[in-house]
Amino acid sequence: MAIADKKWNASLKNRRRFSLPLLIFVSVFTFFGIFYNVYTSFFDWSGIGSRTYIGFDNYVQIFGDPDFFNALKNTFYFLIMTVPASMAVGLLLATLLNGVWIADNLFKSIFFLPHVIAVVTIGTTFAGIYEPNFGLLNHLLQIFGLDSWTHSWLSDPVTSLKSIAAAYIFAHTGFYMLIYYTSMLNMDPEIFEAAKIDGAGVIRQFRHIIFPLLVGTHITLLILGIISALKVFDLVWIMTEGGPGGATELISIYLYRKSMLEFKTGYSAAVSVILLLIAFIYTVFQLNIYNKTRR
Repeated sequence: MAIADKKWNASLKNRRRFSLPLLIFVSVFTFFGIFYNVYTSFFDWSGIGSRTYIGFDNYVQIFGDPDFFNALKNTFYFLIMTVPASMAVGLLLATLLNGVWIADNLFKSIFFLPHVIAVVTIGTTFAGIYEPNFGLLNHLLQIFGLDSWTHSWLSDPVTSLKSIAAAYIFAHTGFYMLIYYTSMLNMDPEIFEAAKIDGAGVIRQFRHIIFPLLVGTHITLLILGIISALKVFDLVWIMTEGGPGGATELISIYLYRKSMLEFKTGYSAAVSVILLLIAFIYTVFQLNIYNKTRR
């Protein structure tokens, strides 16, 4: 027992020794940035020169700004449109690929490819597809005799955010598909064999076996998907720059305008703190639900 205890203590010391650099790295580049951002949010500062301490005035101004609530509302709608749809399509593709044995790697590569393509490429491509005069979408509608459906997709406040959401779903569905597919590989094949013997078809197997066993994956992807969608900037900026009339201005676009275009560094720091709190509260809430489902 004494020898085992010595080996355990030595192993524990080695783990601490090797984890110390990682903790220092995380502390310097993550926690320091967070705390410094919180500190900056209490100042009136343009990012250059001296700063003036104003307490919670930046937060008061934020909650009195209708543009902030418009950006928050657009972000919420964007989350509702993109995350569930990306998860549903990704789960469908993963389920279909799970039974494919011929050229399965080829199909996985094809579906995952949009996720690794540069966002600039996807944004400019979809902007061209949505172009009202020569875009592919309107051209296809005209070919099928649906001229009345042709539209200025990115110029109309009603359809602009939905159009960007479609591009986002296209770009991220492959990631969801890969995570679901990997989770399905860890399922016990004997469960499905027993279900087949009992007469369960594909739909019943999906409903009563696959979907319930993926609860942990659902929760993880919900958290990752919402946090990722909260940070979406480049795709929206490339396609509409937040227009028309703020119809596609997400919280990230609002933050960029205040920080880089209006030079309100202290104000934008307060906005980012609020965004961080939203992500943190949601994550804690989602993990609590997951823990309750496991009991």
